[in-house]
Amino acid sequence: MKRILFAACAAAVLAGCAGEGDTTRISGKIDAEGINEVNVIIPELQIDTLVPVSNGKFSLEVPADASVFGSIQAANYGVEFIPDGTSLSVVLSDEPSVTSGAGAGKSVQERYNEFKTRSVELRNDMQALMEQISADMTLSDEEKSAKLQESSESVLDEYMQYNRTMLESNKDNILALFAVQNLGMDMTDQALDSLLGTLSEKLQQNEFVVKLRKSISVREKTAEGKMFIDFTAEHPDGSPASLSDYVGKGKYVLVDFWASWCGPCKDEIPNIKAVWNQYRSKGLDVLSVAVWDNPQATRDTARAYGVNWKQIVNAQSVPTELYGIEGIPHVILFGPDGTILRRNLRGEQIAAEVAKYLD
Repeated sequence: MKRILFAACAAAVLAGCAGEGDTTRISGKIDAEGINEVNVIIPELQIDTLVPVSNGKFSLEVPADASVFGSIQAANYGVEFIPDGTSLSVVLSDEPSVTSGAGAGKSVQERYNEFKTRSVELRNDMQALMEQISADMTLSDEEKSAKLQESSESVLDEYMQYNRTMLESNKDNILALFAVQNLGMDMTDQALDSLLGTLSEKLQQNEFVVKLRKSISVREKTAEGKMFIDFTAEHPDGSPASLSDYVGKGKYVLVDFWASWCGPCKDEIPNIKAVWNQYRSKGLDVLSVAVWDNPQATRDTARAYGVNWKQIVNAQSVPTELYGIEGIPHVILFGPDGTILRRNLRGEQIAAEVAKYLD
């Protein structure tokens, strides 16, 4: 079933901004006693300041910049806001809120609020539909699986269309970045790079966009058909280990980038084990490379899950940055000379791809 990304922070699609100015005035109140100040943080604007609270109220002005997010925190309360140049009313409570005093039209903050609401609605509707299908005793397991797949794809398509419309209306503010993040899940790197080129000049300089473009460039250098790029980390015993110790040595090598805390990574281990058992006598090597993980946790989990092939641990972010890997598990098949044959293999794809070369 396709993964549906309901962004924690995103925005609704409506008409352009109204009532914007050079500053954003924030008027707030907090529904708790004994709090004398709130912390206002806008990292991109280098704002990290304490604002006094008097009789449960506070106020301040910050520069207007609809391309960034800010947060207001106090005790166990917190809320995010967009300093979009309108007047914002903030409530810090068990159900925090930020509303805009814009006149005609919709402010960036209001569009953000509406998208959060819509995202929750879609998620709840999806959950209810999944439960209804799963509980339908008139359906066989195969029919349930087909309906679940169809329903998830329908909701995903609706959500993606929502993001496409949002992007068209918000190419000069931070809401476009949420749309790009969501739409990029199903895009080729070339298409994603073209999409980034449609953003405003200011958004082009955003850290998220800069990093995304860097990842695209890295993946281009490590695309299928390119030669492997070496890196060094550790064997499980702590001695130095390099990718070149295994790749480019005349054998096909299946490399699994994983971590002990990653559920989908552990779910993939049986598939890798089955392929290894079937093809190791025909010249296949398997190598697990632990990234973003504690070395001891890697060793313990590998032992518990029967990972008894070759391993590299404590690689952290070195290989993920070199290969532009943004999520794990990420399985790559290398050819005997070190050429990257296939990237991002999952499930049944692993055996099918290995079979093309070794059967």
